[in-house]
Amino acid sequence: MASEKRALSPTLLFSLGLLALSAFNYGLSDQAFSSCQAMDSFIHTFGKYEASEGKWAIPALDSSLYNSLKAGGQIIGVFIGSWVSNRWGRRMCIFSMSIYALGSASVVVSSTTQAQLQTARTLHYIYLGMQLAVIPTFLTELAPAKNRGGMGVIYWLSIKAGGLFITGIARKTKYFTSNAAWRIPFGLILVIPFVVACLVWFIPESARWYLLRDRQDDALKSLTRLKPKHTPEEVIQEEYIVLSGKVAEQLQKRSFRDLFTPQNRKRTFVVTVSNFFQQATGQAFASQYGTVFVKELNSVNPFSVTLGTNAVDIGAIIIAASLIDVVGRRILFHTSSILQTAALMTMGGLGTADSSNTHAKEGIVAMLLLFSFSWSLGWAPLVYVLGAELPSSPLREMTLQIAYTVKLITEFTVTFTYPYMETADTPHHVDLGGKLGFIYGSLSALAFVFSWFCIPETNRMEIEDIDREFDLDAKFKDIEEQKEEHTTVTELRN
Repeated sequence: MASEKRALSPTLLFSLGLLALSAFNYGLSDQAFSSCQAMDSFIHTFGKYEASEGKWAIPALDSSLYNSLKAGGQIIGVFIGSWVSNRWGRRMCIFSMSIYALGSASVVVSSTTQAQLQTARTLHYIYLGMQLAVIPTFLTELAPAKNRGGMGVIYWLSIKAGGLFITGIARKTKYFTSNAAWRIPFGLILVIPFVVACLVWFIPESARWYLLRDRQDDALKSLTRLKPKHTPEEVIQEEYIVLSGKVAEQLQKRSFRDLFTPQNRKRTFVVTVSNFFQQATGQAFASQYGTVFVKELNSVNPFSVTLGTNAVDIGAIIIAASLIDVVGRRILFHTSSILQTAALMTMGGLGTADSSNTHAKEGIVAMLLLFSFSWSLGWAPLVYVLGAELPSSPLREMTLQIAYTVKLITEFTVTFTYPYMETADTPHHVDLGGKLGFIYGSLSALAFVFSWFCIPETNRMEIEDIDREFDLDAKFKDIEEQKEEHTTVTELRN
């Protein structure tokens, strides 16, 4: 019992802090790209002059590509990151992606044409895809079982903190008349990868990663480094023996086909569909186009709303981190879905009001904030926790490759189609405006049904114990199926 109450070691805290810092840059990058597209100097540099309206604007196709092509870069990054992480370790993946980010961000900052910016941004998202492949998994592998949920949520908390930070910067620089308005936020993307690349070798590699490669001595050293200095050696040895015994049971399950065995197919399904619903409910619309959407409403300062959105997101994530290891995962998924559905359906209803109704516009903005809060309370951070702890350890990279590909394709679909549905710039556009809430709200209601019937509770379970639980379920089903077959054969004979 004493070991359960023992404080986290400085090495573990430093490791978690560095991983959180890397995730911070994810939010910084993503929100910098999102916020800057509403700046006048950005539009003047990368947009086109509309003579009929007498102003500069970014065409819908360019806007769609700007916000959706990133999904292709992220998918490539997920596969590269999984491969590097699996072959050379989590630290090598983090080091290589940070070095890569220094190059890609430099090209982004120096862009002068729409084509150059589109290409550079897409290439930069390879870095963010690699981060998606390694950071949530590494956080989960380092964390003790009783803290794993909360530490998994740290990933999304760090992303939102980065978004809040850069939105505050963008809110100040948007008044600059020169290209410094958007180059300053883009330039800040370079800082954190440099710091992370310098410090990543001071944190230990995952003990589970070593054990899955039969590197017993390295695993023990890693586990020892992560424990407080005065932890008794026998306590570390006991934990090491238990961990190595559990991991040893999984060493044979390494082929792609194993994702669909009775022991794993439900896990593959749950993780993949969870990633679909995380994006299908419209978060890309809120995060990528939130600033532009509010600007089109002509009701309140769009940068202030984006700043407020990131602030309420952080509040929701802190609540989630505080509750996830107390009430469990399922209740947060359910609460998040219910609040999302209510916010989106209300937004859809307000979208049916007359376009000159200022109160309806303000209500839509309020519902956008409520949606963002509810999404960050559950679906945003918990899907990463689920993806890191639910798959079998040797199959985790392959499971996440499938799940993140589905996630990013869904995100691409939402971001690419949004400009054509929200406005009526051409006869081919749908002009739904706030009524988009009806579409995303319906999908959010389906997400609630899915979470209720399909997502299991994994609170306070060791990762390897989750494997054993699914193995027992699969064996029980096999026994039941054999009994049914035997009964059927007996009946036919009689």
